[in-house]
Amino acid sequence: MILVAVVDDDPKDASSLISHIENYFSSNQIPFLIHPFRDGLDFIRSTENHDIVFMDIRMGSLDGLDTARFMRKINKDSILIFVTNMGQFAIKGYEVDALDFIIKPATMANITYVLDKAMRRLHDNSNTILPIRTSEGTVSLPANDILYVEVLDHNLIYHMSDGRIYTVRGRLSDIAKKLDERNFVMCNRSFIVNLRHVSSIASDTLTIGSTLISISKSHRKDLMQRFSSFLGDSL
Repeated sequence: MILVAVVDDDPKDASSLISHIENYFSSNQIPFLIHPFRDGLDFIRSTENHDIVFMDIRMGSLDGLDTARFMRKINKDSILIFVTNMGQFAIKGYEVDALDFIIKPATMANITYVLDKAMRRLHDNSNTILPIRTSEGTVSLPANDILYVEVLDHNLIYHMSDGRIYTVRGRLSDIAKKLDERNFVMCNRSFIVNLRHVSSIASDTLTIGSTLISISKSHRKDLMQRFSSFLGDSL
């Protein structure tokens, strides 16, 4: 799941921007969650670690550049995109490692361009490659594209986001050590799930795509804490 922050003190501009972002992720079938913030101070007080941050430059007492400078002291990984009606200030965005900027009013074409760019960077920065040996040879699996891994009769079954399934011999505990613990978590003794693809969690099940996976009592507390940490404090 992609976590997006929209920091803008103009309700009309923020609403339009959020609508375009929602259209982008929905049309690309990418799970997402958007957190709107009314100003820089509201954003700084939050505890979420967002994948992508859309930041207005001209805001009240704390402008977007100062907000971004503060953010970079504690978070160097979020992808920052400035949204402004003051193009002359956009060049300063490179001081805080901004990916790009959009001139208001934002259009769907602008949003598509910068989010395509942002998704490529996210993919490049966080996508560990997991090599597995199959009967047809070694296959390299991008970790971000793994929905979940299950174990059945000493076989590991990798379920991929594009529908592919790979079955190899192995132990789930060994694979767990190779995957990023920020994104992958066990929900029972037979399944490791990728939190980026979890769309919902109920009392004893979670949903990935159209698949329901059970949550054991022994793993529920850790799973909920990890999912809550993944999303910030939004649950």
